[in-house]
Amino acid sequence: MSHRINGLRAWALQRLSAVFLIFFIVYMLAELSMNPVSAYTEWRGWLAQPLHSVLIMIAFGMLLIHAWVGVRDVLMDYIKPLALRVILLSLLGLGLFGCAVWLVIIMIKVLV
Repeated sequence: MSHRINGLRAWALQRLSAVFLIFFIVYMLAELSMNPVSAYTEWRGWLAQPLHSVLIMIAFGMLLIHAWVGVRDVLMDYIKPLALRVILLSLLGLGLFGCAVWLVIIMIKVLV
Protein backbone atom coordinates (compact mmCIF):
# COMPACT_ATOMS: atom_id res chain seq x y z
CA MET A 1 0.00 0.00 0.00
CA SER A 2 1.30 3.43 -0.90
CA HIS A 3 1.60 6.21 1.67
CA ARG A 4 1.40 8.96 -0.93
CA ILE A 5 -1.46 11.43 -0.84
CA ASN A 6 -3.38 10.89 -4.06
CA GLY A 7 -6.87 11.33 -5.41
CA LEU A 8 -9.66 10.97 -2.90
CA ARG A 9 -7.33 11.10 0.11
CA ALA A 10 -5.87 14.44 -1.03
CA TRP A 11 -9.35 15.78 -1.73
CA ALA A 12 -10.54 14.70 1.74
CA LEU A 13 -7.51 16.26 3.45
CA GLN A 14 -8.05 19.51 1.56
CA ARG A 15 -11.73 19.67 2.56
CA LEU A 16 -11.14 18.60 6.17
CA SER A 17 -8.44 21.22 6.64
CA ALA A 18 -10.62 23.90 5.04
CA VAL A 19 -13.57 23.10 7.31
CA PHE A 20 -11.36 23.12 10.40
CA LEU A 21 -9.80 26.44 9.38
CA ILE A 22 -13.22 28.02 8.85
CA PHE A 23 -14.36 26.96 12.34
CA PHE A 24 -11.04 28.10 13.81
CA ILE A 25 -11.32 31.54 12.20
CA VAL A 26 -14.89 31.95 13.43
CA TYR A 27 -13.83 30.89 16.94
CA MET A 28 -10.86 33.28 16.93
CA LEU A 29 -12.95 36.21 15.71
CA ALA A 30 -15.58 35.55 18.38
CA GLU A 31 -12.99 35.02 21.12
CA LEU A 32 -10.97 38.11 20.29
CA SER A 33 -14.03 40.31 19.83
CA MET A 34 -15.39 39.30 23.25
CA ASN A 35 -11.99 39.37 24.99
CA PRO A 36 -9.79 41.89 23.15
CA VAL A 37 -6.05 41.56 23.65
CA SER A 38 -3.85 44.59 23.07
CA ALA A 39 -0.59 44.37 25.02
CA TYR A 40 2.27 41.92 24.55
CA THR A 41 1.87 40.48 28.05
CA GLU A 42 -1.85 39.93 27.42
CA TRP A 43 -1.02 38.09 24.19
CA ARG A 44 1.47 35.88 26.03
CA GLY A 45 -1.12 35.10 28.68
CA TRP A 46 -3.75 34.43 26.06
CA LEU A 47 -1.45 32.11 24.09
CA ALA A 48 -0.35 30.33 27.27
CA GLN A 49 -3.86 29.00 27.77
CA PRO A 50 -3.78 25.33 26.73
CA LEU A 51 -6.89 25.52 24.55
CA HIS A 52 -5.57 28.44 22.53
CA SER A 53 -2.05 27.11 22.08
CA VAL A 54 -3.30 23.67 21.03
CA LEU A 55 -5.86 25.14 18.63
CA ILE A 56 -3.24 27.39 17.06
CA MET A 57 -0.84 24.48 16.57
CA ILE A 58 -3.59 22.32 15.03
CA ALA A 59 -4.78 25.18 12.83
CA PHE A 60 -1.26 25.86 11.60
CA GLY A 61 -0.79 22.15 10.86
CA MET A 62 -4.05 22.16 8.93
CA LEU A 63 -2.97 25.29 7.06
CA LEU A 64 0.30 23.59 6.07
CA ILE A 65 -1.57 20.48 4.89
CA HIS A 66 -4.02 22.62 2.95
CA ALA A 67 -1.21 24.58 1.31
CA TRP A 68 0.80 21.44 0.49
CA VAL A 69 -2.10 19.63 -1.17
CA GLY A 70 -3.30 22.69 -3.08
CA VAL A 71 0.04 23.89 -4.41
CA ARG A 72 1.23 20.33 -5.05
CA ASP A 73 -1.82 19.64 -7.21
CA VAL A 74 -1.32 22.87 -9.17
CA LEU A 75 2.36 22.10 -9.74
CA MET A 76 1.62 18.53 -10.79
CA ASP A 77 -1.05 19.71 -13.23
CA TYR A 78 0.80 22.60 -14.84
CA ILE A 79 4.55 21.88 -14.55
CA LYS A 80 5.29 19.13 -17.05
CA PRO A 81 9.12 18.78 -16.92
CA LEU A 82 9.74 16.29 -14.13
CA ALA A 83 13.02 17.84 -12.95
CA LEU A 84 11.47 21.29 -12.57
CA ARG A 85 8.44 19.82 -10.80
CA VAL A 86 10.66 17.96 -8.32
CA ILE A 87 12.69 21.11 -7.63
CA LEU A 88 9.58 23.21 -7.08
CA LEU A 89 7.94 20.56 -4.86
CA SER A 90 11.15 20.29 -2.85
CA LEU A 91 11.29 24.05 -2.39
CA LEU A 92 7.64 24.07 -1.36
CA GLY A 93 8.24 21.28 1.14
CA LEU A 94 11.27 23.03 2.59
CA GLY A 95 9.39 26.30 2.85
CA LEU A 96 6.43 24.71 4.62
CA PHE A 97 8.75 22.78 6.92
CA GLY A 98 10.57 26.02 7.72
CA CYS A 99 7.25 27.66 8.59
CA ALA A 100 6.40 24.76 10.91
CA VAL A 101 9.75 25.01 12.68
CA TRP A 102 9.29 28.77 12.99
CA LEU A 103 5.88 28.32 14.65
CA VAL A 104 7.26 25.74 17.09
CA ILE A 105 10.08 28.13 18.05
CA ILE A 106 7.58 30.96 18.57
CA MET A 107 5.27 28.81 20.67
CA ILE A 108 8.17 27.56 22.81
CA LYS A 109 9.30 31.15 23.45
CA VAL A 110 5.78 32.19 24.36
CA LEU A 111 5.13 29.24 26.65
CA VAL A 112 8.47 29.31 28.47
